[in-house]
Amino acid sequence: MNSNANKGRRDREETKARIIEVAKQVFSEKGYSQAGLREIAARSNVAGSLLVKYFDTKANLFETALTMALIDPRLFQSDRSHFGEAIVQSIDEPKLSVLAPAMIALSLGDNEAMAVIAKVSREHILDPVASWLGPPDAGARASFILMLTTGYAIFGRHIAMHDSEKVRRRLAKLVSRALQAAVDEN
Repeated sequence: MNSNANKGRRDREETKARIIEVAKQVFSEKGYSQAGLREIAARSNVAGSLLVKYFDTKANLFETALTMALIDPRLFQSDRSHFGEAIVQSIDEPKLSVLAPAMIALSLGDNEAMAVIAKVSREHILDPVASWLGPPDAGARASFILMLTTGYAIFGRHIAMHDSEKVRRRLAKLVSRALQAAVDEN
């Protein structure tokens, strides 16, 4: 393949990546219903037709953005003995962008978004985590982990921002223990 074709493919991939980053931001600020493709295109500095070309529908763009916003799945392949601490540290890391919980919370009122959230949650979190956990009750434990991490992220990043450091550390310890208990149960 010639260098112009490679450059064109690279430009397309860079443009798609930029659109996804902007979409994650917009969906986490406004939710699915209030986020507009025109705004995402404008903030991405691309023509609106490119969003349709690359993603076909708003739902497909939301699915891609949500999937890309999830916590790194390698956390679910790491040392099980420190899983709770690792997840809490990831969520608490100020440099880490944790957008998926806000995207989910702000999109709960839209049926189309809920179908996407259910699909992404099942395919990228619940099923892989349940498989990683194994019996007993892997599905319930995976759901508990998703519920607790989502709630912790929303609470810690958006609600309890002004809590004292002592309160934040205690909450982190409690959540870490609960997550670890879900992993260790057998």
